[in-house]
Amino acid sequence: MLPIPKHLQGIFITEGENNSEFQVSGIIRCACGCENFRIRVFADTDNNDVRIQEYEDDYALMIKANCKDCGKEYLIYDYSRHGWNGFVCGDGISVPDEKLSGWGCSKCGCDNHGMSALIRSQGKEDFIVEAGIQDGDDTFNADDWTEAFDSIEIRLKCPACGYEDNDWFECETM
Repeated sequence: MLPIPKHLQGIFITEGENNSEFQVSGIIRCACGCENFRIRVFADTDNNDVRIQEYEDDYALMIKANCKDCGKEYLIYDYSRHGWNGFVCGDGISVPDEKLSGWGCSKCGCDNHGMSALIRSQGKEDFIVEAGIQDGDDTFNADDWTEAFDSIEIRLKCPACGYEDNDWFECETM
């Protein structure tokens, strides 16, 4: 059992030996096999960091990626839908696509990126207890535990110049 959220299953390819119920690392790969994406974000992007931003009297952060080869779009992270605060608590607000901005390499400006991620979780049993499932609350079911991860990190690698941004996005989601 790995904490890969349902919306990333099929495109999150695990890497490394330390994957468990409590953390998983891997790369993002399109269903067509391509590993380069044009990234669009809604976020506070000062200093080339990606952080939660105020939007319509609430908070938002969204990351989408379009495959460089086939163009298929993937929602990578939405503060209002993913992680404990978004999925369980309903925090944040989603933003329309027209509010998203493209992301270029901070070294060369290339608009394609390879993406890798690390997702951490408190585990299935913790979710069952904290979400009230063991006490009979039927708002969630035990299989939802992967949606309520507690943090996510996304790293980018530029295929043009090789620059690796290992601190591009880090978010504690609980």
